[in-house]
Amino acid sequence: MHRHVILLSALFSIFPARAETGPVGERAAIIQSIVKELNTSYIDAEKARKLEPVLRRADFGKSDSEEAFAESVTAMMRDVTKDPHLRLLYSAEPAPGSTNAKPAPSLAQRQARMREENYGIERVERLPGNIGYLKTRFFAPAADSGPAIGAAMTLLANTDALIIDLRENGGGTTDAVPLLASYFFDKRTHIADLYTREGNVIEQQWTSPAVPGSRFSADKEVYILTSKETFSAAEGLAFALKGLKRAIIVGETTRGGAHPSLIKPINARLALMVPNSTARDPVTLKDWEGVGVAPDVAVPAAEALTRAQILILDKLRARKQEPRVQADIRKRLEELGPAS
Repeated sequence: MHRHVILLSALFSIFPARAETGPVGERAAIIQSIVKELNTSYIDAEKARKLEPVLRRADFGKSDSEEAFAESVTAMMRDVTKDPHLRLLYSAEPAPGSTNAKPAPSLAQRQARMREENYGIERVERLPGNIGYLKTRFFAPAADSGPAIGAAMTLLANTDALIIDLRENGGGTTDAVPLLASYFFDKRTHIADLYTREGNVIEQQWTSPAVPGSRFSADKEVYILTSKETFSAAEGLAFALKGLKRAIIVGETTRGGAHPSLIKPINARLALMVPNSTARDPVTLKDWEGVGVAPDVAVPAAEALTRAQILILDKLRARKQEPRVQADIRKRLEELGPAS
């Protein structure tokens, strides 16, 4: 859930390539640099201490390329920590700033790419029964995505309930979480704390009293769809809204990555993605690292959208007495089929 994950492919792309094995001394120096970064920055100091002797004793002689070496180190680190954010990255192209490196994409180029991908917003729709539906694939930085989020939420403001589909959302920037969460509360609300190990810093995340576009009334229900692929910042939104009892989670337990990360260059072609902080509940001080966010209503991800609509329509049928509305709801429930 690190701040630069959206732009990672632009800054440090991974391409399949093979390189001659470097000398043992060179790899030992790389491991030394990795250990130093882990001991300085990795969010879990105890796991960093456990990793150090494992990495130093490891025999990477079977890794016949830099790419294979990076994969072996990654597998070893994850085996010890169970942390899906922790990774040694390999690039066939020299990293920006290195000799013969290609120029890094400009800010304008990165923003153009986000615009082309509509800031991660894939669908905004009013479903039958006056149910709002918002599907996102990633969370772009709040400063960039704010107007698009505001436009989407304005279109959905008059629906009777809202479904946010995060089943294919792999995360993004942490500041997108309070941005989207701000639409669902009538008063300023403390939703999370970001703790950074380096410097022992705690940054509080609060909803904003002002949002682009229209707010979604706090007396209307929000449902969040999740899958085993829901990750990082997307999990952060589900975790926060579930903990505050502002959303009902439908689907599968999420992947379990609560540690925002930084990219630390190791050499011209290797960089360490190191989780340096954690997003946690400000009251319980717990996060979802390694365990994921469990659904309130557990169903296979493929069935989550149907189940959420049935749950909403059953509640609307009990509230809305107009014959026409009742007929429309019955028709839609028949189309969706029986609840499983």
